Amino acid sequence: MLVICIILLFVAPVSAGGLILDARPAGDTGPQLDAAVISPLPARSVDRSPSAATSLTSSETYTIQPGDTLAAIAARFGMGAGELASLNGITNPDRIIAGQVLKVGATPAPAPALSGDGPLTRVQFWPWPPAQGQTLAVWLEARAPMTLSVTLDGRAYPVVTHGRRGWALIPIPSLVAPGVEQFSVDAGGERVHMQVPIAVGVFQSANIPAEAAEPILSHPVEVNAETARLGEIFGTVTPAGWTPRDRFRLPLAHDFPHTSPYGSRRTYGDSPAITAHAGEDFGAAAGTPVFAPTAGTVVLAERLFVRGNAVILDHGGGVYTGYWHLSELDVKPGEQVVPGQRLGAVGNTGLSTGAHLHWEMEVGGLPVDPLQWVAK
Repeated sequence: MLVICIILLFVAPVSAGGLILDARPAGDTGPQLDAAVISPLPARSVDRSPSAATSLTSSETYTIQPGDTLAAIAARFGMGAGELASLNGITNPDRIIAGQVLKVGATPAPAPALSGDGPLTRVQFWPWPPAQGQTLAVWLEARAPMTLSVTLDGRAYPVVTHGRRGWALIPIPSLVAPGVEQFSVDAGGERVHMQVPIAVGVFQSANIPAEAAEPILSHPVEVNAETARLGEIFGTVTPAGWTPRDRFRLPLAHDFPHTSPYGSRRTYGDSPAITAHAGEDFGAAAGTPVFAPTAGTVVLAERLFVRGNAVILDHGGGVYTGYWHLSELDVKPGEQVVPGQRLGAVGNTGLSTGAHLHWEMEVGGLPVDPLQWVAK
């Protein structure tokens, strides 16, 4: 197997947060649109301000951003945390302050280029760099029709192919450590290696009081069984229908408060364990209609122990959305729904402390930020 290495690290984001590597012959543009054109910036989860972009590509210094850790900053610039601390006279790596300017002592690597005679003519990423909790969309174009596969950090993800072109969706866990992960593409037996920096997400933190956490913590058998069952559903990949060019509408017709955003860091009672909220919560009155954000197939519509009255839609290609704590169920398993079709109504069923809609998106069996894919 021929192995081609490309260092894809610490590059400044291109327009609208995408990165495009292009080695196509002049005039061979094909039908692909730039992700920067079809995909507006995510609503949250990463600092993409001009100052943040500048600091990522500075050859001498880096300005600490909210949520940064010394280890993550060091990884961005190919340094060890101890080396970075020593260079800046830092004795306690847990005590760094947003706005503090650090010497990084090295110039980040320039943007790479695809080989002119390699198997791939175009690789496109969006968003770039991906942040904790986002979905990394990868578009691929080869010189000839061939089998394509991709991996990130050793985990394989399916590639939907059409002739010479294909795409893959890679979920970035919200609790993954920021830093550099190894990405590879197998194109017809030739492997291309790249490095992908994972940016720090911006998330809220909350403690769930012991009295509210008790129903979950005191029923581990029921909670674990429900989690395992949904894991089997979310891990099933059906033929693709939804693509990275598709967008969601919000599941509620009006603007309601986001009472617990996706990725919020949670602790329960006195436990030091940290979890991340798997969906986006909307505070809406019981009975408020809930609608399908895009087309899909109902694969679950029933009452669950934790999630109450629940609906799960399969959008194809390993993309699912879930709707928890409903007061009504207006669809049945096997039903094909269209965008805007009523699924049920907001409620307070299951382990819930008040009427709200929990909207969840799963890609490749992992929960990701659904607002990244909402049409602006």
